[in-house]
Amino acid sequence: MAIPPLRAVARACNVSAAAVYRHFSSQSALTRALLATQYEAFEAAVLHDDDPARSAGDRARRLVRAYVRWGLTNPGMYQLLFESADQLGADSGIGDVAHETIELAQQLLVAGGGPDGRPLTPDEAACQSERIWFGLHGIVSLRIHKPAQEWLTDPEGEAERLVGALP
Repeated sequence: MAIPPLRAVARACNVSAAAVYRHFSSQSALTRALLATQYEAFEAAVLHDDDPARSAGDRARRLVRAYVRWGLTNPGMYQLLFESADQLGADSGIGDVAHETIELAQQLLVAGGGPDGRPLTPDEAACQSERIWFGLHGIVSLRIHKPAQEWLTDPEGEAERLVGALP
């Protein structure tokens, strides 16, 4: 998904190009503003149902379900944030899109331990949360890119199973 030029944004909003330039000094500024807004929307949606009073496992399951739900509800923005960011250039401001979410997943994995009940070290939890992210991205991306595929599984249920299936 490409970010439109400022003149195209102006046409779409039915305003002059000068009006857009009053708010955004450049294409990069518009890109940064759009990405920041969408990143905030992603984080807010994923972290919305987090409740520190719940168990670490329950919190992790809610987190991954919300990730998949947001990605499938917002396929264009998901692709922009997770599949196109490298093409936007260094000045896009995209940074590490899911940093807070992955960091929370690591904390929950340390607190909740592994599937065998053994406490995880921070390094083990970091590896596990990365594996979960790989799986979540696969669930969302495949469903976005293969809309004609007849999927036999529930995407949120599959995301939840990722939490407990990794060694």
